[in-house]
Amino acid sequence: MSKGKVPERCSLPFPRRYLDRRAVSIVRRLQEAGFEAYLVGGCVRDLLLGSRPKDFDIATAARPHQVRRLFRRSRLIGRRFKIVHVHMGRDFFEVATFRAAPEEQEDGTEEVEIIQRDNVYGTADEDAHRRDFTVNGLFLDPIAEEIVDWVGGLRDVEDEVLHTIGDPDVRFQEDPVRILRLIKFMRRLDLDPGEEEIKAAKRHVGRLADAAPARLAEEVFRLLATRQAEGVWEDVLALGLEPFLLPELQGWLAADPSHGEILRGRMRALDRLAAEGFETDYAFSLAVLFGPRAEQEFDPQKRTIRVNEFSQVASALLGEFQQRARLPRHAVSHASRILTAQLRLDPPAFLARKKRKWNFQALAEQDWFPLALEYLKLRLVAEDRDLGLYEDWRKKALSFEAEGS
Repeated sequence: MSKGKVPERCSLPFPRRYLDRRAVSIVRRLQEAGFEAYLVGGCVRDLLLGSRPKDFDIATAARPHQVRRLFRRSRLIGRRFKIVHVHMGRDFFEVATFRAAPEEQEDGTEEVEIIQRDNVYGTADEDAHRRDFTVNGLFLDPIAEEIVDWVGGLRDVEDEVLHTIGDPDVRFQEDPVRILRLIKFMRRLDLDPGEEEIKAAKRHVGRLADAAPARLAEEVFRLLATRQAEGVWEDVLALGLEPFLLPELQGWLAADPSHGEILRGRMRALDRLAAEGFETDYAFSLAVLFGPRAEQEFDPQKRTIRVNEFSQVASALLGEFQQRARLPRHAVSHASRILTAQLRLDPPAFLARKKRKWNFQALAEQDWFPLALEYLKLRLVAEDRDLGLYEDWRKKALSFEAEGS
């Protein structure tokens, strides 16, 4: 569907009670003030796909300063493009002004430049067309109780397919990180990618070398949080993304095919934990990604990193990633401790290390220790070992906690 055409509209195919009443009240107030406004993006997509959204974002014709005048409890954020956080109780809702879609080249040639600035105000039609995939370009008017579709997203939701808005060659050249978002949405939402999208992703994967490392790292963590980590890893390998996402592991992965299988097993175990309700965070995701190599480095006879003590292995390995991706230091520190704690919790797995006395209670009192236990469980699951060791340590930790309270 090209820009400028009359959008397709349909009534809400789900109960109105599924909408967040506070977000609806923000849209209502904007519309009553004379501004076009909608619920947009992921919340509309998730509702149509049968799941409850975590966030409700709003797009409007009102400029940021006009939004601020309407809502006393609000504040401006952002550098490149100002948006407004409207606070309701302890929560806030993001309100953004419609932006114009980036200029699209008709021939889809290599001259398309990566988007550096995307901060021109536009119409609702243009704002829909600047988004990445059709299922993310749907707008919802909660007052009129209808879905507004400028990009063909309703049809793709019904067909359970994932298409870019416009030419995928152009879209992936404009922002190569969309290739990672393609994987995330096809796995998390169980949507089939279009053939042209996959072909375009393979053609332009090299452009990820120009993407900001911090953005790539953030998308890696989001991919691991999809609860489809094993499938994500298969997609990463199929598209040849690992040199751009995990260059610190590239040599290790290339050295022995079994290394990739070990990492795949960890991803499979992560999915099992997720199915049981576990939610990964930065620190735990780092431990999953770098754990197999760190565990190999714990053996002095196999060590390739120059350190004096086993306790320095994980931090030295993660330090490379931290410097490149500019991760929070506490996440890297916790990941390092999660990995190093395995030497204490599972000593038979690390026979090359000398036995030393240690204070379990002091370890159990650390705020990162519950994650160390969950990582022990993940390792045991991945290696198809009995979970008795994990259960024993968990019971011991609970007993210390009970004594402390």
